[in-house]
Amino acid sequence: MYTKFKQSFLGKGICEAIDGLLEIIFPSESVCANCGRIEVYDYGLCKECYFEVLNKSIFSKVQRNYPIKVEFDEVYSVCRYEGLPKEMIRRLKYKEKVELANVFAKFMVDVINNFNIDFDIIVPVPSSKKRIRIRGYNQASLIARNISNLTGKKVLECVEKIRDTKSQTLFKDQNRWYNVKGVFKCSTDLSGKNILLVDDVFTSGATAHFNSVALKKSNAKKIIVLTFAT
Repeated sequence: MYTKFKQSFLGKGICEAIDGLLEIIFPSESVCANCGRIEVYDYGLCKECYFEVLNKSIFSKVQRNYPIKVEFDEVYSVCRYEGLPKEMIRRLKYKEKVELANVFAKFMVDVINNFNIDFDIIVPVPSSKKRIRIRGYNQASLIARNISNLTGKKVLECVEKIRDTKSQTLFKDQNRWYNVKGVFKCSTDLSGKNILLVDDVFTSGATAHFNSVALKKSNAKKIIVLTFAT
């Protein structure tokens, strides 16, 4: 891929100069948000990346067996957490490819429209303050704000992560539930509101559940979880 080619054979300073020149000649709207190819087919992706995402897509309601009674009401996701979608999430999280948040949002709005999901407020799953200081942003918030731009619905960052935890990727099964138990807090009254809880990936359901516990304690009526991958 073009981006990997640059990183492999050119220095950082030269790459930045080339990127600046390309931005003048080819505006960012003409560049694939994922691979950097100077081509956009749809949703900010080149044809190859777009169809790789579609090949992993499920556009469905997620059905799982949980070890406890969960507090969220429904879960929807765009695609399976494998292949290119998995790599795209890692690029958004760890490689500062923030433009991918808009790509994810466009696919996620398709799910909203396909299933006629009714909600009042968009709430992103929070990161800890320490994680935001290190990374510079919360990827769920970026996705949520792009969904807001596309739907006109308000984003409310009302859930706080009150204690830093180890990454959920380090745990399996039951241990994921213990890792995030009791770490989320909501101080905003959400009486009668249907909440769209947004994150990048849905795995065990632990993070979504304990966010939903906090939201239900604040009188949220219904919680619909929406992620890019599962």
